Parts: sequence; structure tokens; C-alpha cells
Amino acid sequence: MKLLLFDLDGTILLTSGAGLRAMEQAGVTIFGERFNLKDIATSGGLDPLIYAEAAARAGIDDAHVRHDDFRNAYLRQMEVNLAAAPELVFLLPGIGPLLNDLHRRPDVALGLVTGNYGPGADIKLRAVGVDPAWFPVRAFGDEAPDRSGMVRLAIERHRRLNHHEIPSHDVIVIGDTPHDVACAHANGGRCFAVATGKFSADELRRAGADLVVPDLADPQPLYDFIAR
Repeated sequence: MKLLLFDLDGTILLTSGAGLRAMEQAGVTIFGERFNLKDIATSGGLDPLIYAEAAARAGIDDAHVRHDDFRNAYLRQMEVNLAAAPELVFLLPGIGPLLNDLHRRPDVALGLVTGNYGPGADIKLRAVGVDPAWFPVRAFGDEAPDRSGMVRLAIERHRRLNHHEIPSHDVIVIGDTPHDVACAHANGGRCFAVATGKFSADELRRAGADLVVPDLADPQPLYDFIAR
């Protein structure tokens, strides 16, 4: 069995910036106009760390105390934003049929490793008609200090769920940023990279991805990669 750990934003779907706008709106609601995400690198980032950096830049001293307030406001705002403009969130090429096939296969286990808060990931998935239950193994941005830790957590959850160890080579991270490459290799796994986010195919190759494709409109390269 292979454990396929999918990233979310830029890999499965795009929200046209609706998620980040919701984050900024929530921060402004709680802290005022000084809270903003300007010049913060968010691709591949973890929601709690993005919040912490924005709060630090704004000189907010009690950010850790107000984190839960921010998180809840952000999740509410994202639901509002996506309900008001559902066209903002959409699946990337080939993802719908691919996930529909993979979640039925007995030789693979699907997982989700994303910097989103867990409920935020579910909001986005449901907005594009994907059942979060298709990903029985999940790790989120508020559950580990970095992406490598999230992959370790997902591997452990897979072990507990299936009652067996999985060889490192059989762990495949599917993502669109150099962070996905790094967290796969840090855990002895492989990275199948897609250039559907902010990073080009060349940048992903230079980061060390084991294979890079422009998108998943043609699933065969991924199927071949899984079979190795």
C-alpha cells in the first residue's frame, strides 16, 4: 500500500485568494487596520504561523491570547466569502476524477497534509464537492510546528488506523511548493510535485522534487509514480 499525502491549496484547489482575504478580514475585525498580510510569504505556510507573523509585524502583544478568537473569526469569514462568491473556489485540472478514483483503490491510502486549520480545509473541500472523509489520514497546520512534523503525524495516524508500519519509500507527498518537497524528503518519502501553484516546474525541480508535472489533467504520470 502507498500513502498519498495531498497538499490542499495550489494542489487540489484554488480559492482565488478568498482564504487569505478572510484571514486578513478576521485580523482587522479583532485588531484593527494594523493587521495585514502584506509581504508575508503564505504559499506552503501554516495558518497559525502566518497569523503569528502578521501579528508580530503589527506589534500585537497579546496575539497568542487572541488566537482562538482569530481562528474562529477567520473560519466564519471564509464561509461567508465562499458562500457569497462560490466561483472563487475551484478544483484544479484533473483533480476531481483523480480523487474519485484513488479513494476507491485498495492499494492506496489517501491523506491530507495542509497548513490550513482543520475546519478551514473542510470548508474548502466541501465548497468544491469533495468529501473530506475521502482523506482518512489528516494533519493540519495547528497540529505540528512545521510541515515535516505534519507528515510524521500523518504517517503515525496511518499506522494506528491500519495497524501496520509503512515503508518510507511508500509515502508520497503530492504538492506544489518546495515546502512539500522538503517535508517529504525529511521523512524519507518521495515528492510528486505539480506546478499548479505559485512555483514553476523548474523551481520545483531545483528544490529536489522526485517528479514534476504541469498539472494532473493526465493522471498517468502519477499512477506510474505510485507503481514504482
